[in-house]
Amino acid sequence: MKLARVVGRVTLSVGDPAYKGARFLVASPWSPKAPEPPQGKLRKGNTFVVYDNLGASPGDLIGYTDGGEAAAPFPEPTPCDAYNAAIIDTLTHKPLPT
Repeated sequence: MKLARVVGRVTLSVGDPAYKGARFLVASPWSPKAPEPPQGKLRKGNTFVVYDNLGASPGDLIGYTDGGEAAAPFPEPTPCDAYNAAIIDTLTHKPLPT
């Protein structure tokens, strides 16, 4: 599982029935080594679209899977590149001493 910060939503004019009951979000990769960008600013790097059926909102930290594992939660073969698996409430990170 990887972590990302939700930065926006995707609006579809027509959706595939396989995605009923969920939505797509725009997310930016997150790392404990990189500082959080100021509110309203995007982290430098790529953003991506993630399938969300948990109800994450912009600003939330999420745990996602990508690649072949992203399609695993669907009962039928469904094209999905990234799947929101968790909304992170609290994250505690202590770097190892060097």
